[in-house]
Amino acid sequence: MRSAGDWTYIMRLFGKQRRAAKILLFLIDCVVGAAYAGFVVSFPALVVHLIQQPILPGLSTVLVILAIALVGYGLNILDTHLQDGLTQFTFDFRFDYIPVFSGLIFNWRQADIDSVQGKAVIDQAYEAIYNGGNDGIGAVVDNTLQAVRTSIQVIIVALVLGYFNPWLILIVAAINLVEYALQRIANAWFAKHKQEENQIASYQSYFTRMLMKRSSGKDIRLFNLFPLLHQHFTVLADGIVAWQQRYTRVTTLVGGLQVAVNALGILGTLLFLIQSQTVSIENIIVFITAMQVLNARFTTIRQALSEVGRNLSYAANFRAFLGYAQPLEPTPNLPAIDQIQSVRLQDVSFAVGSATLLHHVSLALAAGQSLAIVGENGAGKTTLIKLICGLYPPTAGTITINGQPRTAWSTASLRDRIAVEFQDDILLHFTIAENIALVVPEKIDYDRVDRMLQEVGMLDFVQHLSHGVRTMIGNELDPDGISLSGGQKEELLFARVLYKDADLNILDEPTAALDPLAEKQFYALASAKLKDKMVIFISHRLGSLTVQSQIMVMKDGRIIGLGSHAELLASCAYYRQLWEAQKTLYAAGDQNEEN
Repeated sequence: MRSAGDWTYIMRLFGKQRRAAKILLFLIDCVVGAAYAGFVVSFPALVVHLIQQPILPGLSTVLVILAIALVGYGLNILDTHLQDGLTQFTFDFRFDYIPVFSGLIFNWRQADIDSVQGKAVIDQAYEAIYNGGNDGIGAVVDNTLQAVRTSIQVIIVALVLGYFNPWLILIVAAINLVEYALQRIANAWFAKHKQEENQIASYQSYFTRMLMKRSSGKDIRLFNLFPLLHQHFTVLADGIVAWQQRYTRVTTLVGGLQVAVNALGILGTLLFLIQSQTVSIENIIVFITAMQVLNARFTTIRQALSEVGRNLSYAANFRAFLGYAQPLEPTPNLPAIDQIQSVRLQDVSFAVGSATLLHHVSLALAAGQSLAIVGENGAGKTTLIKLICGLYPPTAGTITINGQPRTAWSTASLRDRIAVEFQDDILLHFTIAENIALVVPEKIDYDRVDRMLQEVGMLDFVQHLSHGVRTMIGNELDPDGISLSGGQKEELLFARVLYKDADLNILDEPTAALDPLAEKQFYALASAKLKDKMVIFISHRLGSLTVQSQIMVMKDGRIIGLGSHAELLASCAYYRQLWEAQKTLYAAGDQNEEN
């Protein structure tokens, strides 16, 4: 059965670390909890017995009762302390999987991360870990331990109760079995319909993340997106509310039936005790107290088991996450590459579902060579470089590095030799130095950071900041943080590329925020600083790329032209069309400036 397998899986994970300490603490807690339950049942009757049939003088009897009460109080305090220790263990278990969660995602293939199913699996696993102690994998462990320790207490109290009348045990057990059967109805509904709620929550999570980005604010205001966003949020909220209302109706009905069964059972038991004429007052007190304790403990067990059943949906999601994605590097211990000397794509195609994004692409690049890839938006340029970087595996064809299949080299070593500036690259809310070096502060070469800033023309600006290269970017985390212009961001991103000193450098729309003069200066700088490297420039703006010896033209995921600017003007009608359109725009801009 899948749910039993999920439960076993989570409990095994919980027992992997510090097993002996967890078992010892749990056993001690079970013993102390059972002793306290026995005390609760017997203490009221013992007090009555000592008062009605005093063995010691009056004051001594009171002192004995107080001493016994203090023992019970001590057991209660110790039991609470031990339960806190177990709760800490389950918290640590859940918390330990937070870095595991992040680490696994870092090692997922980009195609898995970008897929709709992959995003849903990530969101559901996040929910299983981050929801807190009441929901998720931590709740499975907590409630399992609660059910076991409470079951031991039930056995102790049942033995006391059975000593007087075994039928009472059967009555209490029957009442709670009926209530548990009713609760399973609610659990079954929850498990069956949880996926519906997951889908809505995943979509809602996307909207929340989007709205939390400060960069979204200007678009929301300038385009008056509130009505559109409000409509989407309303639909999602209505979906969540409708789902919750359906679940509440089920739980309310089940809860009402449970209360009715419990009340009738207790009433019947009390009538049975009253009609019995051979039972002493002490025994009646024991019966009533034991009934209350058993009923409370059975309720705890029933609720704990119900919570285990409900949270197994989260456990299943978490287990699915751990086993979902194919490893980034299926074959371990692959050789590391020291230097990338050549890259070749042979008849490479790439598809997502039924949509083919790249068609039979072939190209070759060696050290010291540069290639400009041009084309309109959606031509497949960024998809192509993601394949070259290894973020996506090709659907067909081969990619070789230094004459060997890309998969023959370790992924980590390849990534160390590749530097990419994507058009949607981000600057983190860290220091300037951290954003350039992208390593922990202890490993940053600050002299090299200064040299790279000098290369891109930002050193003077940075040195005049109050904290220099240790200035935070953005003021979300630091009130002294700075905001950068679009051009400054691109200069800083290029400094990041230079700092890495990679063999293969890919610059995807690196001048989108630069004016034509700054764009021309940037390409001159990039060509000079990366002249001994492999460089791929990607742009849909042709003005500054005409000096490149090799220009590749893409359209609809295909290569339709390859050559110099002059060769393409003569041989590629599409390139000529792009050039004429952009040349006209540049000419119009120059005339406007003259006027």
